[in-house]
Amino acid sequence: MKDRSLSSRRVAAALGLIGPVVLALAVVGVVHLRALPEVAWPDECIYLVGARNVVERGTLDTNFYLTYSLLRRGYPHRDVHMPGYVLTLAPAVAALGATLRAAALVNVVAFAASAVLVYVVGRGVLRDRVQALAAAALFAVLPPFPGYVFIAYPELVVALVFLAGLAAVVHARGTGMAVVAGVLFALGALFRETLLVALPIYIVRLPSRLRWRAFAPAAAATLVFVVAPLARDRAVHPNALYPSVIEDARASGDPVATLVRAVAGNVATNVRSVGAMDPATRAEDAVLLAIVVLGLVAALSGRRLDDEGRRLARATFLSLAALTVAVLALYVVRERGGVWGGVRAYMAWMPLLLVLATPLLFAPRRSLPLMLGVGAAVVAAFLWLDAWQVRFFNRYKGTNLEDQARNAAYLARYLDPFHPRRIVSRSFLYGLSHYPVEVVWSLPRDGSELAALNQAIPYEFLAIHEKSDLRPALIGNPRYLRVNKDDRGAEFLIWRRLY
Repeated sequence: MKDRSLSSRRVAAALGLIGPVVLALAVVGVVHLRALPEVAWPDECIYLVGARNVVERGTLDTNFYLTYSLLRRGYPHRDVHMPGYVLTLAPAVAALGATLRAAALVNVVAFAASAVLVYVVGRGVLRDRVQALAAAALFAVLPPFPGYVFIAYPELVVALVFLAGLAAVVHARGTGMAVVAGVLFALGALFRETLLVALPIYIVRLPSRLRWRAFAPAAAATLVFVVAPLARDRAVHPNALYPSVIEDARASGDPVATLVRAVAGNVATNVRSVGAMDPATRAEDAVLLAIVVLGLVAALSGRRLDDEGRRLARATFLSLAALTVAVLALYVVRERGGVWGGVRAYMAWMPLLLVLATPLLFAPRRSLPLMLGVGAAVVAAFLWLDAWQVRFFNRYKGTNLEDQARNAAYLARYLDPFHPRRIVSRSFLYGLSHYPVEVVWSLPRDGSELAALNQAIPYEFLAIHEKSDLRPALIGNPRYLRVNKDDRGAEFLIWRRLY
């Protein structure tokens, strides 16, 4: 009898581990048939080239610079993003090159592993094994995760690191696991600083003794000796309030007033963006609405959890409130070509919300036909939103790809014979395909900023759009020689810097 019970537990455990992986890989197969298999977005190029720099040059310094950052940070420096994703990409880039295949390999592994971790977290939070398995199965189609599998973005890896920390803390019963939870919590900041606002979740799950003797020292040591050194010397991006607002405040005559005005203005802008959402016509807004609905269902499920589960739920919503304050105050969340930054900030919390919502969706005492009907409705809604998200990404990436490919091909026609080391041009694909060429992609705004850039860094070529406001500063300038005068109807105007 004991052998039979042990065997059934082993089968259930195997199903909990293998089942979510199989489902996730099946979803990957479907998305692969529908997604645009190309690198097109600027950040994709930045991440892939950054990983190649790690592999071939052993450095986190970027190849893509902003004029704004060069004039404040100097040269060289690192990308504005936290370096965790680039470091994770590096082994795949070493094996497959700086390609979408490399990024997709990392994303597929992260997606499948996250499905398993949702089950592991579910087993630590929920009373019923079937509910944990249901949560893991639903994660395989949880929007917008499938849509990010074939995009060289860090969202799936960020979620994996977050879930790994949650899996450790919900099963922590001794010093060892509490140390692991502390390390994973702190390492989350290496991928996205906002994961640090999840601290309340860790606090409520750990007894005081483990919290102070194991978790806190491990987290502090990881932050000081791993995260801080790897995160230093990053670019300053004017579209990200942090850390650019700190730099501007320090340089002003009244730092406090400058900081307060910048934060208040950013909050007002972001609130207007939220008010202008249109979930009926925009896929990203529909996903944000789905996050809100998922949160409401998770809140309603609270009474079906045990005391530990309810404390975890309260801590989860507290961390989400802190995240919302951070997003509205410190980040630019407006749509940029359709991608709403706020959705990506909240994605890591979605699997946990899904786990917390599962008891209401799949109650053990509910009749089987009713549970199947609820499950089918949820899956259908998720799949519909996933398909919309992929179509939206394809359109958006397709437009970027057309523009960037045209730009790269045109620049190659005039620049390749010179084998430039550094150019000033909004040309991400050119930088990706012509490694190790460095690209100052954010152009000077006017002649004075152009003069400052000339003092800050050498470069061989500058290319602008024919309608650029910078054109008057270049015409007749003895420092520059126009190299594509033969093309009278040129969309891009290319100058060679003479001195």
